Amino acid sequence: MAPLRFGIVGCGGIAGLHARTFRDGLERDGTAQLIAGAETDPERREAFGTKWSLPMHDSLESLLARDDIDAVAITSPSGLHAAHAIQVVKSGRHALSEKPLDTSAERAAAAVAAAKEAGVVLGGIFQQRFNAGVQKVRRAVQAGAFGELVYVHCETPWYRAQSYYDSGAWRGTWDLDGGVLSNQGVHMVDRLLWLAGDWDEVLHSVCSLGKFRNIEAETLGVATVRLKNGAIATITGTTLAYDGLAQRVLICGTNGSAAFHGEELVTFKTREPFEEMKEATENASRTTDTDNKAADPLALSSNQHEANYRDFIAVVREGKESLIKPEEGVRVVALLNAIYAAAGAGPYTG
Repeated sequence: MAPLRFGIVGCGGIAGLHARTFRDGLERDGTAQLIAGAETDPERREAFGTKWSLPMHDSLESLLARDDIDAVAITSPSGLHAAHAIQVVKSGRHALSEKPLDTSAERAAAAVAAAKEAGVVLGGIFQQRFNAGVQKVRRAVQAGAFGELVYVHCETPWYRAQSYYDSGAWRGTWDLDGGVLSNQGVHMVDRLLWLAGDWDEVLHSVCSLGKFRNIEAETLGVATVRLKNGAIATITGTTLAYDGLAQRVLICGTNGSAAFHGEELVTFKTREPFEEMKEATENASRTTDTDNKAADPLALSSNQHEANYRDFIAVVREGKESLIKPEEGVRVVALLNAIYAAAGAGPYTG
């Protein structure tokens, strides 16, 4: 079978990880090929094209005019994800969006609807779902091994200097980025909801906007949320914790509990015996101490991104059910919007 041919739009920092995912994995076995890129900024466009030996375009429209593109990876600023996805799916191509699906739940939902109408696949990047420990906890929760969930928690105590926000005019803005919860903490929010269940209401929220950094959105956020199953969730994050600590997730139930330190499952206890931890596959590895995402936004392994891509490609090629449904991407953004609305922060009204 011929490789699925991808374009990529938005060629800033994270796009390099996507390109590496193709070159180090997907292209080696003929699963997929990165054909061309699109970037509006001339310097980034030239640098990306030179580094990865790709023909480059100055707009998504120009990229979509090609006849050798089957799908497009969307790595533009967060607030453009839905608009770019809609353009892609309306052209008849499949779309794979980096996290989050957008900064606005309304726009994210419109992208999902457009993909359904066009009859193509819209996928999302939540690569941490492919971690072996995360998958074990999900199996245990779904099997009832944790009993009734009572308390869940996620936190992102990271560090970003002002220079990080100054590196792009979109960073820290409400429309294109959001703050620590929407950007750095979004994987933790997704992990919490994927493991513990959907959210019901935001009970309380506090967001400190531009605290110690010159940005619109929050550098510190704390929220208390009730889930539909009755459990209480706490969600916290900051980009002011010098020089960055590991993210954590806690899942606590009446018959079992689990704790993650970064992506490593450090505690797993159930009242009744549950399956032993399966060895991580080559596409589902743990984060190591050298992957210092807490201080370096590009300190990422491509292993789980590769697993995420392979899942997406299997949906396109085989019609299999994805581990990441686009509606779940909308759910995450809707919760983030509701947290901001409860804090009286930003333009969101829930």
